[in-house]
Amino acid sequence: MTQKAREGFFTARDGLRLFSRIWPAERGRGTLLLVHGFAEHSGRYARLAEDLNQAGYCLATFDLRGHGRSEGRRAHIDSFDDYLGDCRAFIEQLGDECPRPHWLLGHSMGGLIAARYRQRHGGEFVGLVLSSPFLGFAIKVPAIKALAGRALSSLWPTLAMKTGLDPTVLSHDRQVVEEYRNDPLVSDIATARWFTEVIQAQQEARKQAGSLAGPLLVLQAGDDRLSSLQTTQAFFDAYGGVDKQIQVYDGFLHEVFNENERQRPLEDLLSWLGEHTA
Repeated sequence: MTQKAREGFFTARDGLRLFSRIWPAERGRGTLLLVHGFAEHSGRYARLAEDLNQAGYCLATFDLRGHGRSEGRRAHIDSFDDYLGDCRAFIEQLGDECPRPHWLLGHSMGGLIAARYRQRHGGEFVGLVLSSPFLGFAIKVPAIKALAGRALSSLWPTLAMKTGLDPTVLSHDRQVVEEYRNDPLVSDIATARWFTEVIQAQQEARKQAGSLAGPLLVLQAGDDRLSSLQTTQAFFDAYGGVDKQIQVYDGFLHEVFNENERQRPLEDLLSWLGEHTA
């Protein structure tokens, strides 16, 4: 049975109030701590929470700063460490509220954050799950745009620019696309500093892939127009742990848990969790 989400706020290290959601499960088989992707928010994972709850797992997540119902300048960070600090604050305030074992699950930019968090904080979780992680751009950023972003990051870091994201690259499910397009909590901008900080974080995540250990599951869209499949594969190959598994879903767009055949990655996730729970 799916429990109603417990909603609330917690305080980041710099005083921002960040919004959180926790979907408890009647059977305490463990907890997935989810980090969502760029421009979206934790509320988009209610369906995944329902599926996990039915399997006995709790889902705990929060809106990143500048996203959803959390405070902060929209789609902006001064440093990528801001995201890592927010994750740390969320985990610390959870305490023993969510049953162990704990897994870290990151989607898209959340996958990048999750990878960098593990590289910084080591084996705090029993395993890492990455969903179409944003470890590299699927298409090359035009040189002039990249140059402008780097220059403005220093001169005008909070300058907000339209992302130009087409929601149809997220999923083949029309309802998912329309809900995303009409969601008032979804943003369509990014700042100059956000751009350069993400680029640097991607480079560091790839460079330090060999330093990571522990169980890893990667669920990657095969027709991803946002995250680079080749970069994800290279990260997986370089990953330092021996207990690792990657599933590439041919024809899937970026949000594997929101695709028409979403049951496939869900079953793969639950099967992997079951093996590692035992």
